[in-house]
Amino acid sequence: MIVYFILVHICLIAGYGFYNVFLEKQTYFTLNRISLIGLAVLSFCIPAIPVNPHLSVSIPLDLVIHGETLSEVAPQMWNDQIPDWLKWAYFAGVFFKLGWLIIRLLYIRSKIRKPAHHAAFSFFKYKVVDRNAANFEMINYHEDVHIRQWHSLDILFFEIVAIVAWFNPVVYFYQRSIKRTHEFLADRETARHFGNYYQYASLILNRSLQYAPEMTNAFTDKHLLKQRIAMLGRNNASKGNLVKYVLLIPVLLCLTSFSALYKNSAATVEMGRKGSVAPAFPGGLDAFLGYLSKEVSQSNIFKAHHGQGKVSVSFVVDTDGNVVSPQVMDSPNENLNSEAVRIIGNSPRWSPGVQNGRPVRVKHEIKLGYQLSATN
Repeated sequence: MIVYFILVHICLIAGYGFYNVFLEKQTYFTLNRISLIGLAVLSFCIPAIPVNPHLSVSIPLDLVIHGETLSEVAPQMWNDQIPDWLKWAYFAGVFFKLGWLIIRLLYIRSKIRKPAHHAAFSFFKYKVVDRNAANFEMINYHEDVHIRQWHSLDILFFEIVAIVAWFNPVVYFYQRSIKRTHEFLADRETARHFGNYYQYASLILNRSLQYAPEMTNAFTDKHLLKQRIAMLGRNNASKGNLVKYVLLIPVLLCLTSFSALYKNSAATVEMGRKGSVAPAFPGGLDAFLGYLSKEVSQSNIFKAHHGQGKVSVSFVVDTDGNVVSPQVMDSPNENLNSEAVRIIGNSPRWSPGVQNGRPVRVKHEIKLGYQLSATN
């Protein structure tokens, strides 16, 4: 689940980054709307694509050789659990956002039942437009466009996304962009319907100080004033710019590949779980520790750097039981690196790990160190 959420947020960030750079300023507003919704939906779907894991993480060992003998081995289960305080913080944010959404929905309902003077907004099938307002026909048509195209559904969708991913600032950029796109769509269709762009731009300017409830499709959003008028005066983008939307395909393919690789490398086998069997050294764990004890205690390099700390080495037991890919993760002295890799790489063949009846590659981590025994 942790990996899934990480990938969701990576996809959200990457998707909006592409949109902001390549599509934001295009005048294909319908395609922009589809792109924003599609990128958000796929950000949750791509990480959910099942991947058959071939790399797992099992039991790290902490091994220190004292003199010529093995003194202590402390196996610890690799733990990817989220700290409790972080869980509480996340769910506190979720419940706060959910409560704030309910409050705003109730406020919208009150404003629909008792509209303010000169109000102009819509929410789903509900429309509030003051019939005494100047240019009532234009404003009314503008709100009808929002209703016909179900813009409120987009807003509610991104509100739900913001509840789940409230701590990701990119989510709020999605919300801003979708509302902006809604207004551009409604402005263009309304201006074309009445055939007077100058009059319509003046109407937007004159009503810029009017207030409407948050989350509604408000005709009087003063934050979008400059952009709405600018977009009215822009010509349609050239057909060549449609190529930028085609670029979404390789972007999504790259995100899918990245998701698969990330999930593959982060997948874990919970040893002891039904259907999971850990790799086994010939003779068991004690035999493996005996092998390491012998190799480290006979190593002149480890002896020469005794007491300097431990070398953290990772290695993979592949599906044939071979020890492959030994790699130093952390080391107090570079002179110990190649020796630690040599010792791990020369390990006899193991019995491979099994998950759901199939051999899997299993990654281990171990810390090796040498310390001279204290003499009296």
